[in-house]
Amino acid sequence: MVFLEEEYWKRFPLWKDVSKDEWFNWKWQVRNRFKTFEDVEKIVSLSEEEKKAFLKTSDIFHFGTTPYYFSLIQRFSKEDPVYRQIFPSLEEIEEEVQKDAYLDPFNEDIMSPVSGITHRYPDRVLFRATNFCSVYCRHCMRKRMFLEEERARTKEEYERMFDYIRSNKNIKEVLVSGGDPLTLPNKKIEYILKNLYQIEHIDIIRIGSRELVVNPFRFFDEELLELFDRYDKVWLVTHFNHPNEITNITKKAVKNILSTGTPVLNQTVLLKGINDNEKTIEKLMRDLLKVKIKPYYLFFCDPTKGVIHFRTDLKKGIEILEHLRGRVSGLGNPIYAADLEGGLGKVPLFPNYLLEETEEYYLLRNYENKTVKIKKKKGKGGGRGI
Repeated sequence: MVFLEEEYWKRFPLWKDVSKDEWFNWKWQVRNRFKTFEDVEKIVSLSEEEKKAFLKTSDIFHFGTTPYYFSLIQRFSKEDPVYRQIFPSLEEIEEEVQKDAYLDPFNEDIMSPVSGITHRYPDRVLFRATNFCSVYCRHCMRKRMFLEEERARTKEEYERMFDYIRSNKNIKEVLVSGGDPLTLPNKKIEYILKNLYQIEHIDIIRIGSRELVVNPFRFFDEELLELFDRYDKVWLVTHFNHPNEITNITKKAVKNILSTGTPVLNQTVLLKGINDNEKTIEKLMRDLLKVKIKPYYLFFCDPTKGVIHFRTDLKKGIEILEHLRGRVSGLGNPIYAADLEGGLGKVPLFPNYLLEETEEYYLLRNYENKTVKIKKKKGKGGGRGI
């Protein structure tokens, strides 16, 4: 976990006159987002090569970051995990690099009975509330949204989405996502939560948001916390990818969320050059637990156009899981999963601990590669074999 000192932002000349009240205001963070190359140059001078990559790529897949998230960069270099998640690179638009990728690899738009809803599994739907994010992550699975105009949906669109959910009683869970739904004003968030909450067959409202990572001051907002408390079907799923993203500000924000009775889970994407090694993921899982966020998923990077260069070998995630087992408690072991192309759903991937099965026994191994035989039960009485 990174400890940010008092008024840490003032080390940047651009923000030397910014007060604590301003910096800790989530709306100030959104209003003062960096959106252009000129914004970035107010902080750091980039090389000609970096400038070329930035301008050419951001002209296609646009750029944006909050001052807070930008301030977490420790080195202005591709070696820095936060820098690499913020700054555009030419790999995103090189056809040869992206040739095996797709704008919508999981058919979210095709599997959309009404605009804004994706219905892939029988019991849950994806509810895309907005296409706006306060930070545009270079690894975003919905990078096709970067090509669109930033906007929330209209009331008429929302009403059609609610009507679809009301009409299908098999739906038990709604994942409110985007873009980032928590960039919406509280009034609109309440409108969404209230309508979903009043649908009797909905048990869980899961909000997918990266604001806890990139703008944690959102959870210093008493109005939002009161909504979480009132609409108690809400679960929050956030998206930390590296230990450098977890700070003492994160810890305060999580404490505020938990005070409303809202669970906080985390999804991490395995990203080449950012977190694709055992030690980084182990530290990330430990630091998440320190601030009381439960690791939920570790995802194999999606085959999304503009993103696929972040993809590792599939087996890398299995190796990392094997490293975690026995070194980190079950609380810190996420499910490693790959999302299948064509909208076929997520599949969990595990190390193989069952080595052999015979008529007499199962042969199992542990994380240290020590093996143990477990004898099968025999006879109608169900007793153990001798």
